[in-house]
Amino acid sequence: MNAESAPTALDALNDDYEILRELGRGGTAVVYLARERATGDEVAIKVVRAQFAEDTEALARLAREARFVAQLHHPNVVDVREVLDLGDAGLALVMTHVPGRTLRQILRDEGALAPGRATAILRDVALALDAAHSIGIVHRDVKPENVFIDDDDRAVLADFGIARSMSAEAQQLTMHGVAIGTPAYMAPEQIDGENLDARSDLYSLGLLGWEMLTGKRPFAGEALYSVLYHQKHVQVDDPRALRIDAPEALITALAGAVEKERDARWSDATEFVAALDGTTEPRPWPASPIAGAGTIRVERAGPPVPAESVVAIDWREAMSPAPEPIAGPSRRWLALGGVGALTAFALVVAAVRIHSRSDSGDDFRVESAGQVALSGTDAPKGVAFSSTPIGSASPARETAPLSDSAVAPPANSATHAMAPIVLPTSAAGTSSPAAPASPPPPVASPAAPATTSRIRVSVGGRHSCLLDGGRAFCWGGNDRGQLGTNSTTRLSAPLAPVGGTNFVALASGMSHSCGLSPEGTAWCWGDNDAGQLGDGTTSSRDTPTRVGGRHEFRAIAAGNAFGCALDTDDAAWCWGSDASGQLGDRASGSQVTPVRVAGGHRFTTLSAGWTFACALDGNDRAWCWGSNDSGELGDSGTVNQRIPVPVRGRHEFTALAAGSAHACGIASDGSAWCWGSDSNGQLGDGGTGSRALPVRVKSTVRFGEITAGAVHSCALTASGDAWCWGSNVYGQLGNDSNTDSAVPVRVVGGHTFTTLHAFGSHNCGITSAGETFCWGYNLDGQLGDGTRTHRSRPVYVQRPNAQ
Repeated sequence: MNAESAPTALDALNDDYEILRELGRGGTAVVYLARERATGDEVAIKVVRAQFAEDTEALARLAREARFVAQLHHPNVVDVREVLDLGDAGLALVMTHVPGRTLRQILRDEGALAPGRATAILRDVALALDAAHSIGIVHRDVKPENVFIDDDDRAVLADFGIARSMSAEAQQLTMHGVAIGTPAYMAPEQIDGENLDARSDLYSLGLLGWEMLTGKRPFAGEALYSVLYHQKHVQVDDPRALRIDAPEALITALAGAVEKERDARWSDATEFVAALDGTTEPRPWPASPIAGAGTIRVERAGPPVPAESVVAIDWREAMSPAPEPIAGPSRRWLALGGVGALTAFALVVAAVRIHSRSDSGDDFRVESAGQVALSGTDAPKGVAFSSTPIGSASPARETAPLSDSAVAPPANSATHAMAPIVLPTSAAGTSSPAAPASPPPPVASPAAPATTSRIRVSVGGRHSCLLDGGRAFCWGGNDRGQLGTNSTTRLSAPLAPVGGTNFVALASGMSHSCGLSPEGTAWCWGDNDAGQLGDGTTSSRDTPTRVGGRHEFRAIAAGNAFGCALDTDDAAWCWGSDASGQLGDRASGSQVTPVRVAGGHRFTTLSAGWTFACALDGNDRAWCWGSNDSGELGDSGTVNQRIPVPVRGRHEFTALAAGSAHACGIASDGSAWCWGSDSNGQLGDGGTGSRALPVRVKSTVRFGEITAGAVHSCALTASGDAWCWGSNVYGQLGNDSNTDSAVPVRVVGGHTFTTLHAFGSHNCGITSAGETFCWGYNLDGQLGDGTRTHRSRPVYVQRPNAQ
């Protein structure tokens, strides 16, 4: 065991328990998997780390957790079997071991969850909270890290280490005006350090449900001070903007939980469960409140801050994801709290102490008033909190719609044309403290391939890019660095290219992008929590990092949290998340560098969907692998496949596209065929209902190119007319309406397109005149028209001068 793993505690446990391995650790505690010698039962044992063995607050937290959970005998609460006094080594909690994964791990591996599964998990957690609230206990740290999903898909709530009683005795350990919790899930009153009740936990539960539906952490990518501001003053978006398949009962339950005003929320967990069950009246999604006089403003280049008010913070580490409380290598995480202090949000800080914490995640406390400046490596210069009022809330950073196809085929392919992006030559992103520096992307040779002279377009989850003369322009969402601009600043219109790097192909995923150099080297940037950048790490980058291996690729594709590419021998390689078998290598488990797709196939084109991929072989036959819940593999079944399986029906396709849970192809006669999920008519056959075999799109039009969005599809004719079908909630069909259509409708405007690409809920195309037009979802400015307004007809994208 590690030297800092409290060997005296392990010695004290040894007589009764065999320590099998470490499950997780943090600032003050370590959790071990152990076997009870008397019974042979596997248990989880939480002990205070050696250096905190004499920390009275650390011991008080552990004792409080034991006392609270001992009162909770509930199937959805991790049970404490025994509390052991280890003498000088402190205390140990012997808990029931829950085999399975945390909800955080599931979200990282699988992305957004199906509404039915999210509802079931929310109901389980709500029942656990109801049991706690009924005996006067507020959890205060409801988040995915503290929810375990067992092998039967039952949700179990853990970690009552920072829970508190709603009675007056709790003041002995937590004073009024002191806030503890995880910022991304804290209720506004929790930030203010007010006394909490059941409704505070329900707010956190509502955000947890929102994350399950969207696949994104609330206010992801924001700095700490911005998260606090947003929790107080900016409402998360209605998840139906991203998940139109969410049932009304689920939306109603979440809407009543995430109200900023405590009195407007459900009064208790029983009401929340009733809303989930559809027995309450529907309610609208709450709007953001108007910021009042107590609002905090971020000021730059402000007056000097007194030396005693300044605390050094490793800014890169502060922006890292929350620590995972179970198995993984030891690492020091910056946790905002535990035994540290940070100011109540309604006030302004005078002194801050940051400490590392384990069992409760990124907690923080707040004391006294004044002002604090954040400093340290990569910290914003001259940033300070100020109590100056603001008239209105700043706009929230939006979360992406469901991901879908993102492919970069060979230059001569008739499938999606991906736009290369010009990016900075520094490959070390600022969002990852431990990420090794990468060499700069290659600079194009003077004799770049002719393909770089074409104007091409690429669409990601919440961003868009186009290539003009070998240089790329990108705009839209950038919370994970997916624009590659050495920042995480959102852009609502294209800017001049950065640097002088050339790429010949680009694939845009949900929150990451990948490109091919003229030499065939793959480079990726953006989100990397599942290894989707392929650089051997899980560190996010806002500039390119080279994909591992010595491959020479000619086509590239990006899905939700994985990527694939074809090498010059036409073999397919994939990397990133493999929760559904989307890497196609027979094995299971995410890969941080490329692995070869099994089967020995040679492919000509490649397309990546949400959690599956499809490709065409040399005989124009389609093969797919990965998730198959809706029949998106087209093999007549609904079983996930970890190796490529042929799409049934003897079709010969000339183009192929993968969406979030459906796929489409163009047959040699120009007819379009689709298969998989059909919740909104995205298969185009005139009806709805998933299909595990290809069905013909209901149209007499002959198509040459096809693309698939989250829940819609579009195609181009040989003459350049664009047609779309499926969901139209954001105008993504481009027919000047918001009405869904289960058959193709013509995109208005009279444009003649040469290429077209869709991803989540927006599309962009290039006309024969070289102009760029986009339409659909636009909350991150991904349509490039300088606004954040959804458009139901194509809008012109003004390109900057290529200099």
